[in-house]
Amino acid sequence: MSICVVVADSSKARILVAESGNSPLVDERDYIHPESRLREQDLVSDGSGSESDSGGFGKHSMGHEKAAHQKQAETFAHELCDEIDKLRRTSDLHRIYLVASPKFLGLLRSGISKQCAELLAGEVNRDLVDHSIEDIRSHLPKRL
Repeated sequence: MSICVVVADSSKARILVAESGNSPLVDERDYIHPESRLREQDLVSDGSGSESDSGGFGKHSMGHEKAAHQKQAETFAHELCDEIDKLRRTSDLHRIYLVASPKFLGLLRSGISKQCAELLAGEVNRDLVDHSIEDIRSHLPKRL
């Protein structure tokens, strides 16, 4: 039986695995979502090249930019949940832990399959994706 620890943010994720509750964590897979790293203006570009409207005032699309980044985060969370479910189906997965920032953790929680949710053993509400395995491990229970 194996244990899966998913460490993620809106643009990248790491899948760490342990063979048992006392085994060390090992990096299994990394995922990058390049669209989440694009500048907001690149995500919402209308291609017109114009920055002013007929009234002479500049266009502001802050709402669209934030919505575009939110949409990319939702897309990545959905793709990551699909990968977790694939891992569940193809391996002897016993428990799952999710480690992510509050907003992204919510997206993962809402997108995870029922079968994976039943294996969910814990969550860590922190952005640790760029941290060392030792640091990530220190935020998890002593025995996974």
